Amino acid sequence: MIKSCSLRYDRTLTPEECAKNLAEAGFTHVFATWGYLDEGARDVAAARANGLTVETLHAAYGGVNEIWIDDEAGEKRMEFFLDCIRAAADIGVPTVIMHLSSGLTPPPVSDVGIRRYKRICEEAERLGVAVAFENLRYVSYLRAIFERISSPARKFCFDCGHENLYDGGNGVLEEFGKDLVAVHLHDNYGEHDDHIPPFSGTVDWERLAKRLKANGMNCPITLELKANGAGEDFARRLYRCACRIESMIQAL
Repeated sequence: MIKSCSLRYDRTLTPEECAKNLAEAGFTHVFATWGYLDEGARDVAAARANGLTVETLHAAYGGVNEIWIDDEAGEKRMEFFLDCIRAAADIGVPTVIMHLSSGLTPPPVSDVGIRRYKRICEEAERLGVAVAFENLRYVSYLRAIFERISSPARKFCFDCGHENLYDGGNGVLEEFGKDLVAVHLHDNYGEHDDHIPPFSGTVDWERLAKRLKANGMNCPITLELKANGAGEDFARRLYRCACRIESMIQAL
């Protein structure tokens, strides 16, 4: 199975240093973020300079709640996401990951928001890019997208850390698994979105491996880490985690 990791897994390192460490550890793929400061083109270049394939771009999600509100800011947010889709197509990345809401009190699902996401999916379909919507705090936004948008570009990114934190590790994968094209695998203690290495927190990895297998997972094993000063051997530790997850899935 392909093993992938968030490119900027350690914020104390440059993207070039991260890419080099991941490649040397054994990873062949990464995912990059698009839209924050210098992240995007620099990250893709760093990955490719080290022989790594960029499997997904994660669209920056600051201001994502704007898309549900009928005003100019919402239109600009839609245009930003459209630009992410076009960037992915231009540089040959097949999938863009998107968030649907942020925080404790996001705006409610709205017709204008659905219209905007439909426009995004239509552009992705035209360009041959998948849009993988990620599970977050409120599953109701995912349900609205999957019930009201039928584009074949509309896909699902399963984040096991978010499910463990917000849904008690139950049901999100099964509900949307038929459209699964990406996973974000990381751990936490059920209180904060820690993004620590697998097998470090309260995620039940034995059970999760069975669920991934049952839902026909055929996408990369992608780790999403947010460390600070984790040390020189951290990338190798992450690769061992990815290999362990692979062994658990394949043993079933």
